[in-house]
Amino acid sequence: MLVWSEIRPPDRAPASRASRRDRLLAATRRVVRTAPLIAALTVALIGLALFADRGGDAPGPHHVSDAAIPTTVSPAPLIDLNTASVAELATLPGIGETRARAIVELRAGRPYTSLADLVERGLLRPTELAGIAGLAMAYVTIE
Repeated sequence: MLVWSEIRPPDRAPASRASRRDRLLAATRRVVRTAPLIAALTVALIGLALFADRGGDAPGPHHVSDAAIPTTVSPAPLIDLNTASVAELATLPGIGETRARAIVELRAGRPYTSLADLVERGLLRPTELAGIAGLAMAYVTIE
C-alpha cells in the first residue's frame, strides 16, 4: 500500500491557480507603475553625465586645471604613394630604400589608385600590405 504524505507549514495552504494569477497580475502592475519612474531617472542620469562632461564656467571643488589633463598625441599624417619622397616611403614598415625607389619609378608612368596597386604591380606581398594599411594611402587627383 502506497501512502502519500506532505509536510507543510501550519499557516500556509497550497497556492491555487487563482492566487498565482493574482500575484502575477500584481507584480505586472507594480512593474508598469514603476516603468515611467525608471525611465525618468535614466534620462536624468544621462543628462547629468552630459552636463558633467561639458563642465561649467566656474571651477568647482573638484576642478582639474588644463595643465593636469594629458594631451593626446595626434596620429601621423598618411604618406601618399603618389607624392612621397623615397625617404618618406622608406619609413613605412617592410619598405626599404630599394622598394621605395621602385615605388617612385613606377608611379612616374601611372599613378597609384590604391594601396592594392603595390601588390598588383609586384612591389609588395598581401601580408606586407596589411602592415602599411593605416600608414599610407594613394591620393588620386581627377582632372
